[in-house]
Amino acid sequence: MKSEKSPIFGGDIAVRARGNGFTYAIQRFVSEKIQARRRRISADHAAWELAQLPDYLKQDIQWPPTSDHEER
Repeated sequence: MKSEKSPIFGGDIAVRARGNGFTYAIQRFVSEKIQARRRRISADHAAWELAQLPDYLKQDIQWPPTSDHEER
């Protein structure tokens, strides 16, 4: 087994185990987690940028969005 370092965070992200798809499963799991983190960061950044808009533009695009939990 061999641990691998994340190019972004520098910490151990996975242990490589050989045989019957273990390597693929671990790489897929790790890449899904990294992609999810990137999506969250992107959404947070977009929300921050929209919050910086002037009030008249916020009204035009109806920001911040209002929704019921039942609409989702």
